[in-house]
Amino acid sequence: MPHISVAFCLHNHQPAGNFDHVIEKAYRLAYEPFLDVLARHPEMKVVLHYSGVLLKWLGERRPEALATVRKLVGEGRAELLTGGFYEPILPIIPERDRIGQIQMLTEHIRARLGAEPRGMWLTERVWEPELVGPLKRAGVRYTIVDDSTFARAGVPAEERLGYFTAGGSEGDGIEVFPINGALRHAIPFQEPEAVVEELRRLAGEAHRLALFADDGEKLGEWPGTHERVYEEGWLERLFGLLAENREWVRVMTLSEFMEESPPAGRVELPPGSYSEMMEWSGGSWWNFLERYPESKLMHRKMVRVSEAVAAMEGSEEVAAEARDYLYRGQSNDPYWHGVFGGLYLLHLRAGNYRSLLKAENLARPGRGVEVERVDFDGDGREEVLVSSPRVNCYLHSIGGQIFELDDRRAAWNLLATLARRPEPYHEKGAGGEYDWYPRRALIDHFLREDTTLEGFSACRYGEQGDFVGQPYAVDVDSRGDEVTVRLRREGGVWVGEEFCPVRVAKELVFGGESGEIGVTYRLEQSGETPLSLWFASELNLSLSSGTGKGHYYDLPRGRKPLAHRGSHRAVSEMALADERVGCRLGLRFERPADVWTFPVETLSQGLEGVERVFQGSCVTPHWRVDLRPKRPWTVGFRLSVAAAEAD
Repeated sequence: MPHISVAFCLHNHQPAGNFDHVIEKAYRLAYEPFLDVLARHPEMKVVLHYSGVLLKWLGERRPEALATVRKLVGEGRAELLTGGFYEPILPIIPERDRIGQIQMLTEHIRARLGAEPRGMWLTERVWEPELVGPLKRAGVRYTIVDDSTFARAGVPAEERLGYFTAGGSEGDGIEVFPINGALRHAIPFQEPEAVVEELRRLAGEAHRLALFADDGEKLGEWPGTHERVYEEGWLERLFGLLAENREWVRVMTLSEFMEESPPAGRVELPPGSYSEMMEWSGGSWWNFLERYPESKLMHRKMVRVSEAVAAMEGSEEVAAEARDYLYRGQSNDPYWHGVFGGLYLLHLRAGNYRSLLKAENLARPGRGVEVERVDFDGDGREEVLVSSPRVNCYLHSIGGQIFELDDRRAAWNLLATLARRPEPYHEKGAGGEYDWYPRRALIDHFLREDTTLEGFSACRYGEQGDFVGQPYAVDVDSRGDEVTVRLRREGGVWVGEEFCPVRVAKELVFGGESGEIGVTYRLEQSGETPLSLWFASELNLSLSSGTGKGHYYDLPRGRKPLAHRGSHRAVSEMALADERVGCRLGLRFERPADVWTFPVETLSQGLEGVERVFQGSCVTPHWRVDLRPKRPWTVGFRLSVAAAEAD
């Protein structure tokens, strides 16, 4: 009689830094009811993966769930998978961190759930052959890979019913199970009877295994699934049908199958992931770092911090704390974007930066002002990285802009602002406010006379200069405890039909242990005719929320929320404050400035549909400039980073 084995595997994960009420909702809709149904079907066995973030949350908020899982393990009904503790995309983090993250979760599972994981959940099923060696060194015997990766390796569908030995870049191998795509797409959207019929189609005389593996949130948290899976009894019916057909369907764990059956052969798997990820990424996960420069900068920051943590000397306790923060900052969700939020969610992106900065503070406490010139983002140009005990300020020659500004005491990147860009799910005509340049700070504009706040905020305005995305010359002067960075561009401004040569020079001065940065602009022209110009310096500042108590502008006419849109005349001093973060960024202008403020908001796909997400506050001081031959025009202002105290 034809027969088949089936393994039922769920991957349960919540991003580091996710809101407590979001995790609680997932628990109520998906995690808890699944365990309840499983308890009523003693014949069922499952393979479960819980990311470290979720395990810690369950231990603190729902210890009864962990007690249930531990009982299932003891009864031989549940096999637990390890993985990266904070669910990183393994190929994009250094090898030492891959091993460290896996071993951290393995030890957590061993200590709290009484299990000894043999297999590993591969984050987003992003596979690369170079993972084989590190996984084996981390104690992993097998992992799970999407069947589309096997298909691209030339393995026919009828042979993807078992497991294989996958070769690695070091010549060794690790066992890999292909996920059955038909089951993944059928559960829970087709009727349970159709799932059983698919298993019947796959059954044969040889010992075969069909593996269902997918997100646990799919069974309850996805729209409409809680009602279908639990209230309408879909999962109860499936488990009941599997029990009724036990003569030819055997439910088992992956380790049990490995003990009974040898691998089907050796396979050389190419880099890959599941089909949807391959579509979103354009064929390689790494493309996200090119599509979203903000993701690339966070990734480069992570690699830099990892190197600093690896080089730490002294207390192992402090080093362990730094590693934990580093690992949190490697959580995959804010680095990419698929169907749901990902990097579009400010609280996740900011959370990664906060963890990385806490790790950096421990690894590099900072003494005085330090400056480096390195190719930070891998574009072939040197960036200038200035660090003091209070702030980090990273500058790029393109546009002469600041691309990272950290309040080190608050562990907050004030420039984690995401630019607005079109996405496939945007309806035609919706969300047409798209940016043609990154949302950074000290972006130099020369505006056309008909520019308005509405046009500027929508990125539909006349740019008269050639400074926004063009290279600046960079000089650095370091003397004692003071660092001066000078940026200069010989560009031009269109005045009517004439392109007039104009030089923009800006100087940033860092000194001592204060959180102040002095900024001075100097505009000059080489022509003989006076020029009437409209100059602006744009800053996009990212705090934790645009609304609510404790997130506000201090303006001459009172407080406004950070999502405030307005035009303010003759401003000499203003500030942005976030009491939750504990950060206050002040601006003091030597020449009173007219200032535009508006929120930077993106359209993001969420479980409930497309929604607007606050990304930061754009602050744009601007001045009318009469630029006369051989008479430079200057303006200075000071950026101060200080603590924000709650009222």
